[in-house]
Amino acid sequence: MKRNVVRVLAVMAVVAAGSTAVSAPAAASDTPGDICVTNQSTWLRDQPWGNVLRTLSPGRGFRVHSIFGGSEVGTWYYGHGAEAPGQDGWIPAANCNW
Repeated sequence: MKRNVVRVLAVMAVVAAGSTAVSAPAAASDTPGDICVTNQSTWLRDQPWGNVLRTLSPGRGFRVHSIFGGSEVGTWYYGHGAEAPGQDGWIPAANCNW
C-alpha cells in the first residue's frame, strides 16, 4: 500500500512539474532589444529570404536587435527566439506581434 501511495505521489509531482514548464511565458535572452511574440510557426533565416536555420514555434518571444526593409521589400527583424537564444537570424515582420 505504501509503495502505491509513493508511486502516485511521484507521478503527480512529475505531472505538476511538466505542466509548469508548458505554461511558462514567452521570453528570450536578456540581450538588449524589444520583444515581439511570433503569431505562427516561423522560419528563422540566415538572411532575409535566405536559408532556413530552424523553425520557431508560435506564441514564443523573439528579441529584435535590428530591422531591415520597408513597405516595398517587406520588413524583416533580426534577432533570436526564446527557443534558441544563442542563434540569431531573420524573420518576416508579419510573423511577429507587438
